[in-house]
Amino acid sequence: MTVFTILTLHVSPDRRDDLVRYYKSARVLELSGAESSQLCLKSNDVGTVIAVATWPDASAYEAWQNAPLRAEFAQGILEAAGGSVTATSEVFQVAIDTRGPCS
Repeated sequence: MTVFTILTLHVSPDRRDDLVRYYKSARVLELSGAESSQLCLKSNDVGTVIAVATWPDASAYEAWQNAPLRAEFAQGILEAAGGSVTATSEVFQVAIDTRGPCS
């Protein structure tokens, strides 16, 4: 079954652009293995950034969780955030997808 994830990052507002630049230069989203992903900025909270991703199934997401590259990216995110970042992650199973059938 398709999995949808939300990673919420809270950083100092003055470090948000550094974080976005890191995601872009390191190609974090492109190299994650997700089917699709976006980095989003919260309109009314400059210090909140979310990364959303769609994975073909739970095992694909689990593989990303255990990938050595993910640990490297986590360190880069921490550095881009100036050493202070709070992160929470949520995982959802997709029940309905307008792009096509869910497995």
